[in-house]
Amino acid sequence: MTCYRDRSIALWAFFLLLSNTFKHACSLNALVVGGSGRVGGSTVRWLRTLADRENLDLTVSVGGRSVKSYETAKRKGVIPTQGVDFVPIDVDWDDDKIMTAIDGCGIIVHTGGPFQGRTDPSLLRCCVKLGVPYVDVCDEWELAVESKKLQDKAKEEGIAAIVSSGIWPGVSALMAAEAVARLGRREGTDQQKKCESLDFSFFTAGTGNAGPTIVSATFLLLATPVITYLNGKKTEKEPWTEQRDVDFGPTIGNKPVWLLDNPDVPTTATTLGVPRVSSRFGTDPLFWNYLFGAMKAIPRSLLYNRDAMQGFALFSEPIIRLVDKLVGATNAMRVDATAQDGEVITMKIAHPDLEQCVGLATAAFAVEVMRGTVPPGVWFPAELPDEPRSNILLTAKEDAFVYEV
Repeated sequence: MTCYRDRSIALWAFFLLLSNTFKHACSLNALVVGGSGRVGGSTVRWLRTLADRENLDLTVSVGGRSVKSYETAKRKGVIPTQGVDFVPIDVDWDDDKIMTAIDGCGIIVHTGGPFQGRTDPSLLRCCVKLGVPYVDVCDEWELAVESKKLQDKAKEEGIAAIVSSGIWPGVSALMAAEAVARLGRREGTDQQKKCESLDFSFFTAGTGNAGPTIVSATFLLLATPVITYLNGKKTEKEPWTEQRDVDFGPTIGNKPVWLLDNPDVPTTATTLGVPRVSSRFGTDPLFWNYLFGAMKAIPRSLLYNRDAMQGFALFSEPIIRLVDKLVGATNAMRVDATAQDGEVITMKIAHPDLEQCVGLATAAFAVEVMRGTVPPGVWFPAELPDEPRSNILLTAKEDAFVYEV
């Protein structure tokens, strides 16, 4: 009797898995939440481009709070004018209302930042309940930690989810994982040296064409203690301190960078077992860097006010756009993995436009989920298996003028 019951349960589980697989294979429809913004719009465009290359029958929709923003995005060319529908959704809604909005979707891609100050992974939770795969570009560590708590439930439901994807965090963590894997590896053997430190360095000219959202996110990060790892222990430091000059490669050269919080730090420290990890960021024009440093004098309670910082960034949009035209939109990343004996593996990727490359990277993560190369669970990029890591890094090569991976 027990054997018969076990076989019945196994058969039921098989048909449930088959049903979910068939459902998602036949209805490849992606909802990009926050798709009216610069990052979201770029993700929409790249999802369509990559799906065409993969011969995926994919329909992409834009989710957001305002149909007006959606229409404006179409008018400005942020999203295609044809074939992209609008779905009303707000991550601050209750779960029942969110689930009604996303029911029937094949995958959710959450680009609706800034994520700073948020701690409730409501959209991911609803996706897990409904059995919908999920990808986001969360750069808020506390929110990422809460998302990770849904790991067991996602595995039970057979759902793959990736949090903190995109270009950085995201591709940058894959660069770190690849560097650590290669460090000191001897040809023909499986031996490799242990990585003792990881240094993440990022540079963006202006806002990288990403607009006010990245400015407001930076303001919020200036009020956020920077997570670093020292001797295997999490250590919080003041943001925009400990300046370094970093060489980002041809045409960019040396740029000053300062400590800034980045979830790549704790995810790689814990996942890859690296005892010393830190992350730094800098921008052009040089004046912006000093402005960010001066803004630390503003009371933290005001800097961490999402509405106030978003309002200030929107008010400054004409100046932001002017600066972007003057300095360009270059985005550059460098990851240095250092062994105890001093051997260093350095990886660099640079693109001419942050808006374009973050959409490309985010779409690449989503495509790997749709391909089925990402197993069920809630994953940080550094935890991904070799196949999706290699595929995403290769996709990120597109349009790069520096690619040393």
